[in-house]
Amino acid sequence: MKKRKEMPKMKPFLDFVPQMNDIDLKRIARMQKKMEKRQASICSERALLITESFQSTEGEDYVLRKAKAFAHILKHMSIYIENDSLIFGNQANCNFAAPIFPEYSINWIIDELDEFHQRSGDVFQISEKVKKDLSGIASYWRNNTHQDEVFRNTPETIVLSEKQGVLHRGGISMSGDGHIVPKHELILEKGFRAIIRDAQQKLNETIDHEAQIFYQSVIITLEGALVYIKRFSQLAYQMAEGEKDEKRKAELWKIGKMCETLMERPVQNFYEGCEVCYLVHVLQMLESNGHSFCYGRFDQYMIDLYHSDIQNGILTKEKALEIITHMFLMNSSHNKVRPYGHTKFSQGYPLYSNLMIGGRKPDGADGSNELSYLCIEAMNLTSMAEPNFSMRYNQDTPADLLKLAAKLIRTGCGMPSMFNDEVAVRGLMDLGIPKEDALDYCAIGCVETGVPGKYGHRATGMTYVNWGKVLELVLNNGKDPNSGIQLISLNGRNDNEINYESYDEVWDGWEKLLKYYSDLAVECDAICDRSLAKHDASPFASCFIDNCMELGKTLKNGGCKYDVISQSNIGPCVVGNSLAAIKKLIFDEQKITWEQLLSAINNNWQGREASYIHKLVKNAPKFGNDDDYVDYIVKDVFDSYLRLLPAYKTERMGRGPEISCYTMSTSNITSYVPNGLDVGSTPDGRTAKSPLNEGCSPTQGTDMRGPTAVINSVAKLPNSKVAAGQLLNMRFSSGSLAGDENLNKFVNFLQACILKGIYHNQFNVVDSKTLLDAKEHPENYTDLIVRVAGYCAQFVALMPEAQNAIIARTENEWCM
Repeated sequence: MKKRKEMPKMKPFLDFVPQMNDIDLKRIARMQKKMEKRQASICSERALLITESFQSTEGEDYVLRKAKAFAHILKHMSIYIENDSLIFGNQANCNFAAPIFPEYSINWIIDELDEFHQRSGDVFQISEKVKKDLSGIASYWRNNTHQDEVFRNTPETIVLSEKQGVLHRGGISMSGDGHIVPKHELILEKGFRAIIRDAQQKLNETIDHEAQIFYQSVIITLEGALVYIKRFSQLAYQMAEGEKDEKRKAELWKIGKMCETLMERPVQNFYEGCEVCYLVHVLQMLESNGHSFCYGRFDQYMIDLYHSDIQNGILTKEKALEIITHMFLMNSSHNKVRPYGHTKFSQGYPLYSNLMIGGRKPDGADGSNELSYLCIEAMNLTSMAEPNFSMRYNQDTPADLLKLAAKLIRTGCGMPSMFNDEVAVRGLMDLGIPKEDALDYCAIGCVETGVPGKYGHRATGMTYVNWGKVLELVLNNGKDPNSGIQLISLNGRNDNEINYESYDEVWDGWEKLLKYYSDLAVECDAICDRSLAKHDASPFASCFIDNCMELGKTLKNGGCKYDVISQSNIGPCVVGNSLAAIKKLIFDEQKITWEQLLSAINNNWQGREASYIHKLVKNAPKFGNDDDYVDYIVKDVFDSYLRLLPAYKTERMGRGPEISCYTMSTSNITSYVPNGLDVGSTPDGRTAKSPLNEGCSPTQGTDMRGPTAVINSVAKLPNSKVAAGQLLNMRFSSGSLAGDENLNKFVNFLQACILKGIYHNQFNVVDSKTLLDAKEHPENYTDLIVRVAGYCAQFVALMPEAQNAIIARTENEWCM
């Protein structure tokens, strides 16, 4: 077969780029190619070092032990500087290696040692030495991990609900939380040394034991971080001595000199600022194996450094672009390994390291600036899935910036994802967050939104609740037809027979089961949170979040200013479409009976009568086509959950946060694929085991009336109430954005989304033919980046089921 010609690289958007003398595009191309072709592996260094430290601190306070272990790791782990890179900092011993965090979970790691390289997606190479290293420390951690503590405290009802396929705990039961944006302004303006002095002063003044432990831990972790940085100074000087290229030698000497005092004082210039933001990101990932450690509003907190350097003649916009591009590329050098079962919920090696540009400032004025443009160009030159690049926009966003974003989307990289300021800000204010802080929101991970430097861990992604499965249980009197498990009955009998006589009865059944399983999910959240308060104590991450330093508390113990969390609920549109089919065909038009529908579903639409009924239900109204009949039923589904939330409390309620509450999110990564595997056929015509819908996006292939109809449907949902992020994913054919006329149509479409109140929108611009060929010949498509869910990934890294789900999305064209 003829090898496919790869997508052209290095085609800049901005007018000044072709005249660049300050930037080495060939070097960027080499780095980009290295990241594109990198190979995932497992690194055992961190696991060995934390074990060594923990063995020497037995009997001490756990938070202190974590802090000392963090410093020990930073002092002894391998460090390296990529040959072509201006930015340095690594979390493992080589590019794209995943470190192991045995304090969170160990059993699955040992169980899968011989299987990492055999996966169908998210494959990891692992050496025999690493296998031996990890096997050697396993006995120390068994029965002492976060996962062990969670399992010890999990009641049978939650275990059974997981066996039913309704609840899935995933990451929160076996890893750290992540989902955090530090207060970058604080870090840049003070440096680590000043924060250490603050912690020492507070330590001297307090008599509270918890606070004493916290401040000691902050000092230990920040001192450890400074040691880590100074190690790069020594390394850079050593590399410079052997470097023959004079330009690179000078760069290495500059890195060495910078690291001698970096973070011992405030950041001095734009280059240092980019390096510090990146280092803090790396250090947070080394402290905890959560994900979604995010950069927040990069163009806002970096603009003063940029302007100062430009005015002082020590920086050009070309050089700034080069530095940003190098920083972006280095984000693709990191990795995280998850259990194979959980990988199905989070495919494509994602880290969700969101970096956001644009949007209004805390005073309400639009904050778009020169860095907003440069970041779009840097993402264009990067052409990788990390950082997870997003953009805020509003009616005052400059037209040329919006068009530049559209050009990036047109390349097919899946970025930026677009956030509507008006809707997101209103949602946060409804939670009680002051307007000034709400206006400063950013994305935290996929499409989760919160206030940088003031939110605690995990704005979303607590327990996953399979709404498609809840619906299946509604159809079967609460009994799971697969496992036979029944935790609740709708008619008082322990069987799966139920015959609804009205749509209101069906709806009552939905509300009853939704509350039952949502209550269980909140209980599950609390069990995991109580364990994470110990095992995920993160003094390094905590000291950069208001009000941890004031209160002397880690984030998980109530240190953050705003403690807002949400679960991930999967399949609302499948549920709404199914309820609409039931209402219309059984009760409104009486074309079929309840028994006929259940029989057809139980036979997965096979057989003469089942096939006839399948045709009827597929022709019933579907969300995404601007049909009020079904759209308002989907809205009812959303509202049924929103009504439950005021009764739910977090573990930190009354323990420090100024606001502590639950909200809603439809950010559910790739979980709509494996959750679908647990659900039989549904009344909307979906076949057994096929994916549910993603976020609030229409069920794959059911939106038939074009992109405008889709946003008209989504506009009817309570978008601002989904205050932790409302995910809408759309796919356009490549030709639909080709040329100036089509690009302008797309820009107009984005502006319409603002007026319609669409919370968020993200796009794949790729045709089905390309995706099918990439699935058949993956070796030719390592450069193909796709929008998977609230994040992007290399298409060829995904499991076949996720690839098929992306291919099944409607390929939109402009309706003339």
